[in-house]
Amino acid sequence: MDSTAPLLIFYARNDALGDGLLRIPALRAARTAFPQSQIVYGSIRKSSLTGVLRRHAAPLVDDFRTIVPLSAILAEFATPGRPTTVVDFRAGVPSLMATGLRLVGRGVRYEPNFAGYLLSLRWRSRWTLRPEHNAWRYHRLIERLAGRHLPFDHRLDVPQAARALARQLRGADDRPLILLGGNAKSNKFMSEAQISAISGNLIDAGYRVLYLVTPGNGPAWQALAAKEPRLSAVGPDLGLDVEAFGDLLLALGEMAAAYVGMEGGLGHLFAAVMTPAVIVNNGANMERWRPLSNMVEVVTAPRRGGSADIADTPVEAILEATHRLLATSRRDHPAPAR
Repeated sequence: MDSTAPLLIFYARNDALGDGLLRIPALRAARTAFPQSQIVYGSIRKSSLTGVLRRHAAPLVDDFRTIVPLSAILAEFATPGRPTTVVDFRAGVPSLMATGLRLVGRGVRYEPNFAGYLLSLRWRSRWTLRPEHNAWRYHRLIERLAGRHLPFDHRLDVPQAARALARQLRGADDRPLILLGGNAKSNKFMSEAQISAISGNLIDAGYRVLYLVTPGNGPAWQALAAKEPRLSAVGPDLGLDVEAFGDLLLALGEMAAAYVGMEGGLGHLFAAVMTPAVIVNNGANMERWRPLSNMVEVVTAPRRGGSADIADTPVEAILEATHRLLATSRRDHPAPAR
C-alpha cells in the first residue's frame, strides 16, 4: 500500500465475535467509499477480526494492529502532510472526548462514536441521530465521512468446502435442521436440563437437532448425550481450526430451519447467513445488539434481584418462541441446493 495514500484508522476497545461481525458492514462501506485509502484496524485488546473472522475482514483492511495503543498506531502510520482520519468505535463520552483533545493540532480528523452528532457536529454538516443498533451506528460513521449513503451489507460468504462438509455431516437425514447453542464464555449459558428438554421436544416434533460444542462454560456434551441420546453434536472432534469451524457453522446456518441460543456471538454469526433465530436474552439492550436477521424471536430471562440468568428462563417460553418461529416457514433467503 502506498504510504502517501490517505490513511484511515479504525480503533476499538475489544472485539468478541459479535462485535467483530457488527463492524464488518462499516469496514465494507469504507473500502467502497475510500478505495485509495490505507485502512488500518487497531484495538486495545484482542479482535475476532484477526481470528475467526480474519478471512472475511482481510480484503477490507490493509493492516491490523491489535493490543496496541492508538498513539502507537498513529506514530507508525501517520506522517506530516498525509491526510489521516481516525474512526473511534469505542463507547464512553469521557474517553472519546479525551482522545479528541489529544488529537487537536495534529491534523487528524477524528470521528468518535458518540450516541448523537451533537458532540461531533461540524460546520455545515447535516445533523442526524445515529441509529441505536451498533452495526448501523458504525456504518453511519462511514457515511458521515463519505458524505453520502452507502450500501449496508452484513452478510458473509460461505466457501464451497464448508458447504460440502455441512452436507456430509447432515447425511441423508431430511428432517428440518435445528442448531442449538448452549455454551458461552461468560455466565450466558444454558443448563443441561434446558438443552435436554428443548432438544427432546424438537426431536419429538420431527426435527433433527444439532448441538454446537463451542468454547466457554455450559453443559458437557457427554452429559447431554447420556440424557438425550438422539441429540447430535458438532465440535472440536472435527479437528478444524477456528476459521474453518466458523465457516462450517455458516454453512450449517444456511441449511438450518432455525438457530436457538443465547444473545451473543453465535446469534450474530448465523444472522450473517440470515438464519431464523430464537435468542434468549439475559438483559442486553436488543435495540443495540439484536441479530441482523429479519426473523428473530427474543425470549428474555426473568430477573432475580438485580440480574437475569439464562439458566432461569423457562423451557416452555423458549419452546413456544421456537415453534412460533418455525410455523412461519420463512427465511430471508432460500437455503442452498443440496
